[in-house]
Amino acid sequence: MRNSIPAAALSEFVNEVSDSPEEGLMRYGIEIDWESGTRSKTETKPMLVGPHRVSRSFSWKADEPRQLMGNNHGPNPQELLMSGLGSCMMVAFVTGATAEGIQLESVKIDFDGELDLRGFMGLGTNSAIGFPELSYRIHVVGDGTKEQFEDLHKKAIAHSPNAQTIMNPVQLKGEVLSTPIST
Repeated sequence: MRNSIPAAALSEFVNEVSDSPEEGLMRYGIEIDWESGTRSKTETKPMLVGPHRVSRSFSWKADEPRQLMGNNHGPNPQELLMSGLGSCMMVAFVTGATAEGIQLESVKIDFDGELDLRGFMGLGTNSAIGFPELSYRIHVVGDGTKEQFEDLHKKAIAHSPNAQTIMNPVQLKGEVLSTPIST
């Protein structure tokens, strides 16, 4: 056990996926229901880990602060985006350290981003709608060298599904299923 991750199980899972690629196929899902104003509630759907169905029963709320017409009942979508990205990078960093035999005492990732809402509001400027840049700092304490931590950082970005999804174009497919209100 290293960094609260069973190193033998990590190695075993890597070998299992190498021998049976279908074991490495993950399927995720969430449902988001509008509650009121800018507030929504998200719930996880069951997850597939290879052919295995894993029950997931987590929920959270998203909202905007009052300055953005919300009631400040939860993190906003941009904070959740950074959280998902950072958490995925954290998993890649910590499992990478574990695989390389590096003992960690603490890891913290500090994210910042800036949006110009003129693009979102359609005010006819050249303002980007999304984040033009996200910046972060990884604060790490452990028995690795500076060079080992830099290498872990590079590998974490290269192997983080969320980092790669943000850094590379991804197709976003959707449809609207509407039901008229009866009068």
